[in-house]
Amino acid sequence: MEKTVTMPKLGMTMEEGEVLNWRYKEGDSVAKGEPLVEIMTDKVNIEFESPFDGHLVRILARDGDVLPVGSPIAVMNDGKEEVTPAQEVSLVTQHEAPESLALLASVQDGNVKRLLHQHPVPSTPAAKRAATSYGIALHAVEQSGAKLPLRLSDITAYVEQTSKRNGQVHQPSASGIASTPDVEIATSPQTSVRATPVAQKIAKEHQIDLTVIAENKASGKVTRADVEAHLADRLQEAKPTQAVPATSSVQHAEESEVIPLTSTRRLIGQRMVQSITTAPHIYLDVDIDMTEAERCRQRIGHSLQDKGVPIPSVTALLIQASAKALLLHPDVNATLEAVGPQGKDAIRRWRHVHIGIAVDTERALLTPVIRNAHQQSLQEIAQSLKRITAAAREGTLKPDDLVGATFTISNLGMYGINTFHAIIAPGQSAILAVGKITKQPVVVEDGDTERIEIRPIMKVSLSADHRVLDGASGSRFLSQLKTFLEDPYLML
Repeated sequence: MEKTVTMPKLGMTMEEGEVLNWRYKEGDSVAKGEPLVEIMTDKVNIEFESPFDGHLVRILARDGDVLPVGSPIAVMNDGKEEVTPAQEVSLVTQHEAPESLALLASVQDGNVKRLLHQHPVPSTPAAKRAATSYGIALHAVEQSGAKLPLRLSDITAYVEQTSKRNGQVHQPSASGIASTPDVEIATSPQTSVRATPVAQKIAKEHQIDLTVIAENKASGKVTRADVEAHLADRLQEAKPTQAVPATSSVQHAEESEVIPLTSTRRLIGQRMVQSITTAPHIYLDVDIDMTEAERCRQRIGHSLQDKGVPIPSVTALLIQASAKALLLHPDVNATLEAVGPQGKDAIRRWRHVHIGIAVDTERALLTPVIRNAHQQSLQEIAQSLKRITAAAREGTLKPDDLVGATFTISNLGMYGINTFHAIIAPGQSAILAVGKITKQPVVVEDGDTERIEIRPIMKVSLSADHRVLDGASGSRFLSQLKTFLEDPYLML
């Protein structure tokens, strides 16, 4: 019995996933629990395990395809008999064709060709591949009521509908549409050409037929360099009579690089735009003397080193001080709910403190969460911080490690940044931006006398949602944070 494997929902906020790498080939035997495919969510890469024993009949989603949660990505059988790609049965046979092909057969060949060429159907690459594999005209799927652009799920749904009407279960064929003497289905000349997105874009802009380039290419995808070389040859053949001083588009293309937007980068951008356009930000800055905080950190660190535990970092101390201050100022540890329990806008104050820590990784900026930071000791916070930052950089975070923060800290001090203002994460009312510690002259009062000393000063900035709290509330929180860090023994 065949079973469909769909794009899994690997986190509360996941809406789509990108297929990175299949661990098995079509026809391979797969045991339940074995890594089947690596999927990139909007935040982390995860190996999705096979939900049952069986054989991988067909891969529907190729590497690089981005699909919504619930979309079919593969077909597996129940493991009772091995199925290889060579055993697959063609969807379209000599005796019975799908309803869409029967309908097209009643139209003259010339009209069919002209119709398909003049009215291309917007579709995702995965949908086009599936339609070609199953031998389905994209126009037939569009006419069935599917919403444009067509996705892989639309193709599979159409296959299921036509299979039920015909009374048989159809399988995709290795060669695509079976030829019939009465009908020829014309497709776009670039449909069967494998090309990079950049190459397709340049070809579309300059009306270049990719099939011409593919015919002169030994193997592999058509790349940007292939298209640009073809365009350069075409421009040279034109041989303008007068020299044109302007630089050609090809030369401009050589001076730049186009990098596809990853799902993570796209999601970050969407959330930042959402926050900055809906939440009126206010910014509050304060200088904190870190003299006593550094002494406290070193004293505690020396006692922990005897137990084999490293000295807590400044970030760990910041987390503890922030958690304590948030308990005393719950306005900052809150969420604006557009529709509250009584059907009106409301502010939800959280009794727990979950602090997100911005971590820079090779892939993107991630914000793993330290849960119940207000209940943890400095040593426990330091251990939690070490664990989540290592997991973020190694790519082993779980989706649940990245959700649920009630407050965020972003520390760019290690990069030499003195001060900056951060954008509030959606669902929170504030974020703390931390700069580097610098030695500065400070006036120290000692009774009736004053003297100047060089002290380690750290500047922090609070970005707050003015819908949830005003400047006074944010200032009181910062004042409390400053007190805890300048006299850290108050919070121990």
